[in-house]
Amino acid sequence: MRPCVPKPVPRIWGGSALGYGPGIGEVWLCEEPLLVKLLDPAEWLSVQVHPPHAYALRAEGKPGKYEAWYVLSPGEIVYGVKRPLGREEARRRAEEGRLEEVLRRVRVVPGQVVYLPAGVVHALGPGVRVYEVQTPSDLTYRLYDYGRPRELHLEKALEVALLEPTPIPPVRPEPVPGGERLLKTPHFALYRFPLRGGLTLRPEAPLILTLLEGEAWLLGEVLRPPATFLLFPGEEVRLQGEGLFLGAAPGLDQSPEGRED
Repeated sequence: MRPCVPKPVPRIWGGSALGYGPGIGEVWLCEEPLLVKLLDPAEWLSVQVHPPHAYALRAEGKPGKYEAWYVLSPGEIVYGVKRPLGREEARRRAEEGRLEEVLRRVRVVPGQVVYLPAGVVHALGPGVRVYEVQTPSDLTYRLYDYGRPRELHLEKALEVALLEPTPIPPVRPEPVPGGERLLKTPHFALYRFPLRGGLTLRPEAPLILTLLEGEAWLLGEVLRPPATFLLFPGEEVRLQGEGLFLGAAPGLDQSPEGRED
């Protein structure tokens, strides 16, 4: 087992709800084998898109980026566009500051899972705190930034963006010992493990665990949110207390197994 040390990251859009002071928009909880964060936006994040692996390897020489949000507080996000757009119209609207008119805003609620595969145009809205799991890549193309004086990456963004309405993929939780698998993708899986007294976990693959709610005890130490640690394959731990853990594991066929005591 390896404890992860939280890393607060200031952002111009950052809020103050993560417990690390004002302006801290992100707290990086773990950086490998996946990047796991908490996000707290006080204003809209830029409208952005991530490249798929094939494009990123060809254009940037490194892998693309795929991510998912577990919603912690309600609000609005951008997920795709309202109607099909051509590249020229999208470029013109972005340059003229009118892209907002065709962006699809969606209301999200706590406990909802939003999968963001490469190519989906998206943005996180004010007050929508999320737990984010993503492949460990920093490739983000900014398509629109609400007039803020930051660099846009229009050409690359428009080459990879899905410029037609894209529904949020449905989430069908599947039971696993000790909890449930919320999301299964080729890039990572997302788990939820309620802690009601005792919980034993023994993953078959690397598993990043984050305590989101409550209080837990592990090896005689008290854990409080957002305590995060990495379990190695075959390693068994027994947790006690009351609360809620989220787990993130890389790959499609790696299924952590646990049991509720």
